[in-house]
Amino acid sequence: MEERILKEFLYNHELKFSDIERGIKIRSNKLAYHLKNLVKKNVLKKNGEVYCLSETAETLIPYISEKQSPLSVVLVAVAKNSNQVFLHKRNKRPFKNKLSLPGGRILSGESIAQATKRIMKEKHSMNVELDKVNSVSIEHVEKKDKRVHSFVLIFTSASTRDKIEYTNVSKNKIEIISSDYKLIKNNLKKEVGVNEFLTKD
Repeated sequence: MEERILKEFLYNHELKFSDIERGIKIRSNKLAYHLKNLVKKNVLKKNGEVYCLSETAETLIPYISEKQSPLSVVLVAVAKNSNQVFLHKRNKRPFKNKLSLPGGRILSGESIAQATKRIMKEKHSMNVELDKVNSVSIEHVEKKDKRVHSFVLIFTSASTRDKIEYTNVSKNKIEIISSDYKLIKNNLKKEVGVNEFLTKD
């Protein structure tokens, strides 16, 4: 219900209670309850008779949709060579118990270099520096012939002075997520340019 309310602000900066009620066709007492919650959570602000998005909630606008979007993740290769790469065993789905490149979602407002450093520090206590962006790919994950996940994979290379254990990629091919294996084998030596823009609204 709260998402339906927020969708009303995609095309309007300010809305009165009656405008929202008319737009989503909901009983006034139920609407009042949800609007009160959104104000309490600092998603909406109430100025007199009108509601508007709070400044922090403006970041939600691109994500308010009935359509699912791919999740953007950064995958990090810390490699001794093309066959000796730092991998870890995943403890969650998808690909639970498979060997994987370390990775995580890129956060709003974060550069690829910042995401690379943060992910490796938070998840593996490793200090790294971004060397390059190797590739950008889209991965679709199927289960029983149905696509259940989609990811934008930002594959990066990074270096570290920390002491780490490398995995022999060739010997462990069957244990590695197939898309990660392909990225290591096909894209580790490549580099692509990625433009980063800061625009004012």
